[in-house]
Amino acid sequence: MPTGLHAVSVSPTAIEIAWNAVAGDPSLYGYEVLRNGTQIARVTSADYVDADVVEGTTYQYSVRAVDTSFNRSTPTAPISATAQQRLVHVTFNVTVPATTDASGRAPHIAGTLSRLQGGLPDWDPGATALTRIDATHWQFVADGYEGTQLEYKYTLGDWDHVEKDGSCGEIANRTLTLVYGSSGNQTAGDTVQNWRNVAPCGN
Repeated sequence: MPTGLHAVSVSPTAIEIAWNAVAGDPSLYGYEVLRNGTQIARVTSADYVDADVVEGTTYQYSVRAVDTSFNRSTPTAPISATAQQRLVHVTFNVTVPATTDASGRAPHIAGTLSRLQGGLPDWDPGATALTRIDATHWQFVADGYEGTQLEYKYTLGDWDHVEKDGSCGEIANRTLTLVYGSSGNQTAGDTVQNWRNVAPCGN
């Protein structure tokens, strides 16, 4: 019998499931996928994408092994999955230069934040403040749907104090794609090397 049945990803249009392949059985032909107790597919790989789903509907899946004589194993215990996007809780842990406190300014994040929950503005350098952990560590937490692609930069409240690289040069927008993973929690660890108009950088 297959083991480890789990949902790999869900969306409004498809549910992907996978399981641990049966090893050491030369007569194994493949697997039969059951949805709500009815067989919907026979596959030879240890995964399946169900693209015949209705958004917002919850389905139960189980899998059984089948050999070349079409003897079938007992089905796995069923798992449930809903055809919808999942929310990811993302934490941005940011290390900033030791000179940050002396600037008298608080770090902010600016970018395509309207793609997250909470009605945040896009590319507003002074709208979304980070939370201070200590002198060189700040944090921002948010929720967004898996698969969301973000672009962002850190500032000290305006574009005259945007992050710079180690040589005080301009840097490209940071990018992050939200991934649900196994728990729905994602962490981004970022380091700001310098700020514009904060020593050692000018403008």
